[in-house]
Amino acid sequence: MKTSIYFPVMLFFFLIVTGITAQTGTIRGTIFDDSTGEAILFGNVQVVGTSVATTSDLDGAYSLELEPGTYSLLYTYIGFSDLTINEVVINEGEVTNLDVRIKVTSELIDEVVISAVQARNTEAALATIKKRSTNVMDGISAASFKRIGDSDAAAAVKRVTGVSIEGGKYVYVRGLGDRYTKSILNGVDIPGLDPDRNTLQMDIFPTNVIDNILVVKTFTADLPADFTGGVVNINTKDFPEERSSSVSLGIGFNPSMHFNNQYVTYEGSSTDFLGFDDGLRDIPTNKSVNIPTRVDVISDRDRAYEYNNILTSFDPTLAGFRTSSFMDFSLGYSLGNQINKDKYTLGYNLALTYKNSTDFYEDAINARFGRDNSSNVFDLERREYQIGDYGSNNVLLGGLAGLSLKTKKSKYTLNLLRLQNGQKTAGIFKFIGEDQGSNFDADQHNLEYSQREITNVLLNGKHTLGEGDWKVEWKLSPTFSSITDPDIRFTRIRTDNNELSIGTESGIPQRIWRYLEE
Repeated sequence: MKTSIYFPVMLFFFLIVTGITAQTGTIRGTIFDDSTGEAILFGNVQVVGTSVATTSDLDGAYSLELEPGTYSLLYTYIGFSDLTINEVVINEGEVTNLDVRIKVTSELIDEVVISAVQARNTEAALATIKKRSTNVMDGISAASFKRIGDSDAAAAVKRVTGVSIEGGKYVYVRGLGDRYTKSILNGVDIPGLDPDRNTLQMDIFPTNVIDNILVVKTFTADLPADFTGGVVNINTKDFPEERSSSVSLGIGFNPSMHFNNQYVTYEGSSTDFLGFDDGLRDIPTNKSVNIPTRVDVISDRDRAYEYNNILTSFDPTLAGFRTSSFMDFSLGYSLGNQINKDKYTLGYNLALTYKNSTDFYEDAINARFGRDNSSNVFDLERREYQIGDYGSNNVLLGGLAGLSLKTKKSKYTLNLLRLQNGQKTAGIFKFIGEDQGSNFDADQHNLEYSQREITNVLLNGKHTLGEGDWKVEWKLSPTFSSITDPDIRFTRIRTDNNELSIGTESGIPQRIWRYLEE
């Protein structure tokens, strides 16, 4: 099956990861310039009293493997004051995270010694980025995710000033709709699953694979030009600070929508629960425009046989039925770690998410109005009116995998994103036709299915030349997205005088297929 082959590719990342049993502990962190918040390239880190030392890489990150115990670490860099941090505890098989900020030397002073409990100060780094930015921006960091407990990017980003979330997934910035807000992933443009929306579904990103989310509210030359409200940039982690894995389970209950025996649905395909159709709704003509006509059927036996095959290949289901609805639920799994070697560091992230939500609405009203033909009459008159119930089941299956390789002066990142979304909707309505003398009552059944897919591959390289004076960064990011509405069905059965009929006046059954790829 075409759709299902993408997710086994995600599992490939599991095969390259093996458990490592060590008798040592790890100290990791990043060296920052205290005044600018920028990373210090090729800064020195030494274990006091030993010959064990290392230097920071092009991201300012460093890592040391040490025997369990308590150490003092010395941080030095030309033009900056030396910094010593005491009482750094290393435990066997554990990762100790220690980010430091060193100050520029303005005059000759003695060495500064600090005895403190190590802490990751990502919020301070984010504040420095905001302060030094040339445009208006805001954001939220990984440290905030941990403290607040938000499970996905949609829940986290709404805490940024001026940002709100519509429908639990789409971003509004400064009160403007999602069509005026742009979503980018790791600084690269990425299309969403809906051609009418400019933003990506934010709820598919678990916060434990996100480094930070930045919201830019003004234009600069390096940003896309198709936004008015703001740009939301989701930056995923290249190298998790420590090995982490998590499994999540969530449920949601609405008494008016869930476990309601009046819920409306219809018989779909066997894979609807995974967010895609198994081929049941495929158009019988295989998208061909060479469809036999009535004349062909009468004069050509082969064409008559083809015509009959087309008719009998349609799914005969044209009506919905009532049953009991289930509650919303979600499942998630994530895994991340970095593996340090002598000459390189390997990092990986993997996240899988599954969400299944159900909505049900009673006495929903749709109507169509029009003007009378008289030029002096401006009041609108009702042409069509329908009232009834409809139910919707929405499934989102997503996978995010990342692999990074870093040396002292280069870093290569490969990210693979796959999203699969399917929404099945069914409605049963009472229809009243009043269109210019055509007056009748009818029962109407609407059966719909929308399938959306997006696949993004990001290959990114970052290089430092010389002593860090020059930096080169390149990105290659193809994205394949599609939306398919297979076999949307509208069936209207006239019920005048307790007699059931289908005709041209009330409208013959309609079936619609729509395909969009980019």
